[in-house]
Amino acid sequence: MTVSIKIAFVSFFLTVSCIARAFDVTGEEVGLNGSITSISLTDIGGIINVVSDNDKYGKTWLTYNIKLSNPNSQDQGSFNGRATAINTDGTRASATRQGVWTRNGHIYSFMSLDDVSDGNQYLCITEMNLMTDKVEMRFYPK
Repeated sequence: MTVSIKIAFVSFFLTVSCIARAFDVTGEEVGLNGSITSISLTDIGGIINVVSDNDKYGKTWLTYNIKLSNPNSQDQGSFNGRATAINTDGTRASATRQGVWTRNGHIYSFMSLDDVSDGNQYLCITEMNLMTDKVEMRFYPK
């Protein structure tokens, strides 16, 4: 393959990949602010439990099953978890969660894909401060 064909191929690929949309965010962002209620350590990671309250879903309990799944780093890995919420009129919703996490000092950052029992799916970005037990979550609907 000649150099000019390689350059043309790479240019085309970069142009197409910049235009393509892998995840289209529609609808309103849902925010949750909560607190860490417990942390349990295991041989392969740990479990973090969080409680929160929000306007859309009501009181919400979340579990993060953290795995040290990257053998090259103790500061990142994968997780899965569950969420259950009950709003003021007694309606219950639940969700499965899966994603990745990183750690910088006492701040853990999570990115997850959540599948909710009400038919919604979210990209969730979470920050946990282990010194203050504060949790901030932002959910972006698909």
